Amino acid sequence: MSATPGPAAEPRPRCTRRGLLVVGPTLGARYLPGALIGLPLLALLLGAFPAAGIQAWRFGRLRAGEDDLLVRLLAPGIVQYLVGVLAVWALVALWALVPLIIVHRTVLLDAESGTLRRVRGLRTAGVRAGADVVRIEADAVRGGIGVIAFADGEEWVVPESGWDGASFDGFRALQESAGLPVQPPRAVLVAAHRRAHCIERDRESAARIGMPWEQAYEDDPAAFLAEFDRRRRVLGGKEPARPGDLTRAAATEAERGPGSDRRET
Repeated sequence: MSATPGPAAEPRPRCTRRGLLVVGPTLGARYLPGALIGLPLLALLLGAFPAAGIQAWRFGRLRAGEDDLLVRLLAPGIVQYLVGVLAVWALVALWALVPLIIVHRTVLLDAESGTLRRVRGLRTAGVRAGADVVRIEADAVRGGIGVIAFADGEEWVVPESGWDGASFDGFRALQESAGLPVQPPRAVLVAAHRRAHCIERDRESAARIGMPWEQAYEDDPAAFLAEFDRRRRVLGGKEPARPGDLTRAAATEAERGPGSDRRET
């Protein structure tokens, strides 16, 4: 989580209606994607269950001799299903919002007064002067955390620092305001993280077939794949080996270990 100087773009963080800079994700940024995408899909799957309850309620009203406007509106099956979907959506959306409010953590920067306000849920949990900040670090990937350290040793931890670009830019803007090294944009760090993960995965794949790793492979993934495929064909006996290649016979001998050539008695 080390800061790197020389950002490629100016930070573009979110701001509140009062003009306070948001360091980290807002409650809406974390809630809306699930509420508008994930929960509707879940509601479509579960909408048939409340629809059956609506139909049973309607039949009960009809048996009781009541045939009002609501009973007639709910007569079509598609209407019952849509009402059931909306009911599931509203119920689950409300249920999901409560725990998110409880665990939500963020920091607000008042640029005019130079103060930081720590927010837990919907309440203020602390106020500090921005001049007391000595270190700011943030992870750019989803699930990462951001840390704001003060001169007296206190640290404020903000979860989901890399939720999106605007959330991460809040930390970058705070670093800029505090006169600290500013990290590169989130897209740059995420790309570097993914590339490092791919390199580590390629190293493990190369080690499994006895392929030596070269620095050039880190800069040219296509060169690695070409050489990796060639060595796999050599191990499979589909291509002649070159000097230094691990052949199938050598690999089999290495798996057997020393002393495997002794005859069984």
